[in-house]
Amino acid sequence: MLRHDLPQDVVVEILSRLPVKSLMRFNCVHKSWYALMRSHHFITKHHKFATSNNLGRGVLFKYRSSKGHLCVSLLSNDTLEVSRDVDLLSLFPDKIDYLPCIYGPCNGIFLLQGLYKMGDNAEDLVLWNPATRETKVLPEIKRGCRYNSGKHLDCKFGLGIDPNTNDYKVVRIVDCHGCRQQPQFEVYNLSTDSWRVIDRSPSKLYNIHSSRFPSYLNGFHHWKAAEVYMKARGKGWMFPEHGPTRMFIVSFDMSNEVFLETPLPTVPCALGSLKKDIAVINDSVSLIVGYRGTRNLRNGWFDIWVMSSEIGVERTWTKKFKVEGSGLEFADRLLEIREDGLVILHKIDGSMAVYDRKTQELRKFAKYGNHCYECLAVTYTETLAFMNGGGNISE
Repeated sequence: MLRHDLPQDVVVEILSRLPVKSLMRFNCVHKSWYALMRSHHFITKHHKFATSNNLGRGVLFKYRSSKGHLCVSLLSNDTLEVSRDVDLLSLFPDKIDYLPCIYGPCNGIFLLQGLYKMGDNAEDLVLWNPATRETKVLPEIKRGCRYNSGKHLDCKFGLGIDPNTNDYKVVRIVDCHGCRQQPQFEVYNLSTDSWRVIDRSPSKLYNIHSSRFPSYLNGFHHWKAAEVYMKARGKGWMFPEHGPTRMFIVSFDMSNEVFLETPLPTVPCALGSLKKDIAVINDSVSLIVGYRGTRNLRNGWFDIWVMSSEIGVERTWTKKFKVEGSGLEFADRLLEIREDGLVILHKIDGSMAVYDRKTQELRKFAKYGNHCYECLAVTYTETLAFMNGGGNISE
């Protein structure tokens, strides 16, 4: 009755405000609705409405159980209670042994990396939409003979969207440890379902580190990087040489497919170790710096620095705020700084906790396995984007 009694533009407005779960059921109402929900215009409209109104949000939580098993759950954005558990290992075409990283989200899409043997070069990559439960297995890339010699390969990834074509892209940086060869840079396009090797690589002296936090924003994916001085020792082998290390951010332009550098701010040093990582917080590229207390070495705090908006030019960094208070420890794993001012932490006793920056109150509410470096929590907004023949989503 809705389809016949209301004008088409009104129907589109109503449907664009519904959750993805409902829209997936409405696929069977009529062929016109099926086509509408796969159109680029409707997917974009639906996602923009959900993003601007804080609707359709969930939290992906990855952790190790007390028995050492990998567990992934989707949590309610409001209560952080488990809404459903996900067997990510079943999303791969074959049984994998290790899931080292989950990249994203990028407009509701995640990139999963699965290894068939820890330390081996055999891997599978899967794009996953948790809202529609759709997956896309990426094709295997055929590398040159220089990467088929059995040497250990270190791969870094980035997931983003080309804002000019609205196409999802995956960037893979392949580095051969201990050899003279420059890293290889590969780009996957969802629209063509194929990989390409690009020759616009940054300096071969880069040592690039993947972030634990979402690090894509407005057409750029960001990594923390350092300039490494290498010295040849023996035939074909290179080893790090002591010297000054320049720290910066490497940003990949998804449209022009070039790398840009941005210097990191000079942060004050304090007693104890410093932990640094980059993240996108409240639509800004940020630097998270963790400190250990000077009197009580168990205590800790985090400084958050925010970068000005223009990429690749002389930048200004501003220390935006500090996360500190009773109950925070240096060993705490910071999982996410949310837009509502709450900070999600994984405590050393394995419990999940929420810290309110406004009241400086810490509240433990659940225990999920053991405290470990693999723990991950990230908020995402549901999307209708289809990866197997459907419309992609613009920004």
